[in-house]
Amino acid sequence: MKHSLSLTVIVALIVLYGCSKNSTSTPPGPTVVVPNVGSTFTFMNTHRDTTGKTVKIDTSVRTIAQTNMTIAGYSDVTMIVELNTSTKIYDTVYVRYLSNGDISRLSSPSLGVQPPVWFTIPYTSHTTPAPYNFSGTASAPGYTHDSASFSVSYVGNDNDTVSGVLYPVSIVSTSTFQAVTAPGKDSTEFVVQTNSFIPSKGIFGNRNVSVNQFKGKNVQREQQTLISVSLK
Repeated sequence: MKHSLSLTVIVALIVLYGCSKNSTSTPPGPTVVVPNVGSTFTFMNTHRDTTGKTVKIDTSVRTIAQTNMTIAGYSDVTMIVELNTSTKIYDTVYVRYLSNGDISRLSSPSLGVQPPVWFTIPYTSHTTPAPYNFSGTASAPGYTHDSASFSVSYVGNDNDTVSGVLYPVSIVSTSTFQAVTAPGKDSTEFVVQTNSFIPSKGIFGNRNVSVNQFKGKNVQREQQTLISVSLK
């Protein structure tokens, strides 16, 4: 987000505070907002086939289930639980709200090849971290080797409109690849998606899967649109 000061304001600041070539100032850090337990966010999920045709629309609700948990070496972990209202399937995500405004997310249980690790998502710093790469013995029955990689990069700022309210958001793009192999067979999955984050509320916004491939073939993909927010 770009900010500008009028010439009058700039002159007033110089007169008031003076100016020095040797003076230095440190800009304030971002305001980090962690939603309270019980806060919920509702998404409309649009499922599309390989041609882009909508095949199903349902909803899911994410809830801030717990904060200040101690998990994988940190005691400031927030647990977010998502329930699909149609399938009744739960998904649990563990995140940390970093002091610089970025989000750290625990890999578990998406990677079965090694102990869980924390991925940094650069929503505020916009600094692209090195790709995360893992490999090891496969946990999937019938397979012997498992490898996975995850990369993320900042895309830009935009706005998400939720129930008529405009929220400034930061958007990142993520790429996940996993290959499970054994002699004479393999199983691969490749996903590319964008995710938005609303810093002023500490919540995640819209998500759009642009590529979803299984064994090299495109399969059904999902777009999530944030439609309501209830903060406690």
